[in-house]
Amino acid sequence: MTTAQHKIGSGFGAHSTADDVLQGIDLSGKLAIVTGGYSGLGLETTRALTGAGAHVVVPARRPDVARDAVADIDGVEVDELDLGDLDSVRA
Repeated sequence: MTTAQHKIGSGFGAHSTADDVLQGIDLSGKLAIVTGGYSGLGLETTRALTGAGAHVVVPARRPDVARDAVADIDGVEVDELDLGDLDSVRA
């Protein structure tokens, strides 16, 4: 059994960007955690959130790679995290 999808009337579509969605929203003083925030869509999400004023923490299994990827973005902190290692998650 499948359920047909219906538009939710948000005004956003396939060509909307993260910046479009956050336009006019002030995230100053907010903290966001973006897993995968140093590549692909996660990196663009990190850029958009910091652009709206949020402080973003990017957990990464390869923190050196993540730091290089986000080096030009202010308001980003990279911390080591391997979701496949419970000791890393606890830390």
